[in-house]
Amino acid sequence: MRKNPKLLVCLIATIAIYLVFFTDGHKAKKIQIIKAVYPAGILPGTTSPTIVFSLDRPYALTSVKVVETDEAETNKFAHALWHMVAAASAEPVKTFRYGADLPGMKPYLDTAQPEPLDPDMTYSLVVESGSLKGELSFQPP
Repeated sequence: MRKNPKLLVCLIATIAIYLVFFTDGHKAKKIQIIKAVYPAGILPGTTSPTIVFSLDRPYALTSVKVVETDEAETNKFAHALWHMVAAASAEPVKTFRYGADLPGMKPYLDTAQPEPLDPDMTYSLVVESGSLKGELSFQPP
């Protein structure tokens, strides 16, 4: 039985094209983020609308930061309105509120407090978990 080298080359090329265009194995993984806004009083202890962020699965986050989108586009070191970093070992989280204390995390600056968000501005939430990163642009209510 003779093997046809042209057929073998075509088969390998077809498999390579399939892997490149129809699988995500070659793409960098990203953390998916969804924003939800809850009216005042819906969540316990809230007196104003609350922004809740949900991730596609639980992550042991190493950094959570909110910056103004316009400032971040022109300034690599944009002022963070809320910036948390992992302490010794962060616990995996799937959902969290803007400005909340996250388990296993601490403020980047010990005295820093989350700043209020302006409804007329657009902000970017940037989360990191090791080498994985996710970003979401949003407007507060």
